[in-house]
Amino acid sequence: MASDFDPYTQNVTFHSVAGNLFEVNVQDIDMYMQYGIRICINYGAQLGASIILFVILLLLTRPEKRRSCVFILNCCALLFNVGQLVCQVLYFTSPFMRVYSYFAGDFSQVPLSAYINSVTATVFTTLLMISIETSLVLQVQVVCANFRRRYRHILLTISLAIATIPVGFRMALMVENDILIMGAQPSLSTMALQSNENITVTTSICFFCAIFIAKLGYAIRQRRKLGVRDFGPMKVIFIMGCQTLVIPAFLSILQYILVVPALSSNVITIVTISLPLSSIWAGVTLDNPHDRSGSASSPRRNLWNMLSFSNFLDTRQTSSTTHSMKPAVSCYADRTQPKLERDNNAYGISVEHDISVHSVRQEKDIV
Repeated sequence: MASDFDPYTQNVTFHSVAGNLFEVNVQDIDMYMQYGIRICINYGAQLGASIILFVILLLLTRPEKRRSCVFILNCCALLFNVGQLVCQVLYFTSPFMRVYSYFAGDFSQVPLSAYINSVTATVFTTLLMISIETSLVLQVQVVCANFRRRYRHILLTISLAIATIPVGFRMALMVENDILIMGAQPSLSTMALQSNENITVTTSICFFCAIFIAKLGYAIRQRRKLGVRDFGPMKVIFIMGCQTLVIPAFLSILQYILVVPALSSNVITIVTISLPLSSIWAGVTLDNPHDRSGSASSPRRNLWNMLSFSNFLDTRQTSSTTHSMKPAVSCYADRTQPKLERDNNAYGISVEHDISVHSVRQEKDIV
């Protein structure tokens, strides 16, 4: 044996069914095996995160919220993501991944169930894309519900156009992939279509999230002008919206620089996880009591109502056990407060027990 012989670069001879001989380099076999291991680790991590978040979403969502469209869309997106990831993982345990079948291009021993599994994965991915885009359109419309009708219609038209383009590319890619799968052909001819689909998906996500966080950022700024500086649900959704905008865009660009198996699938999974996670986090923040010293907590309020009307509320309103059955709404002062505390408050109108309305300035003069 020659001293310069490298066994890790030698060729391995295979015999085809027809009796022909063909050689495969050992390095190609190693790369093929490493590709399967790396991509299964990637899919497995996404699958575990999606299942855990789906269980958490079911446990932490209040019963009255489970009929909302956002909750249903988030659950469907997680289930579709789990389904397509399971199908992707099952592919790497099917006869498609046999070394001889791959290098010889002989898939005659692959059963019909393996073809059905691969086709089902493309269908789940398309349904997942539709769920995500629909959820983004719906949430943007809810957040911008206080716009004028003309602007809301313009925004809805643009949103539908932006959401339809990636869905169209995804459906075209699904059809092309299914044709290649049933013909057991490589998918190299769909590389351009995959790149276009990935670019349009990233663009749509950035577009919706930019509108989303811009509206919430403006609302947070208005709240700060009113003196509301607590860490509330609006800031939670603002932070998660920034995450949904930045991280998928970063991963989408990164896949053109680094060679990582199925890196583009992480973009969709991160968006699928971020949407329900922001709702869970905001709900937990909303349910926390304002007074942590032991007093009774404030009533739970609807998240979307909080987003729409909290700019006009003063969070300095205190809760009292004596008025828990029939609460009072106070803008600046309350007759149940001590005189010294009333004197330190600004002038304004006070409403008590939903019955009497009196002027704080007048009451202060009388006292």
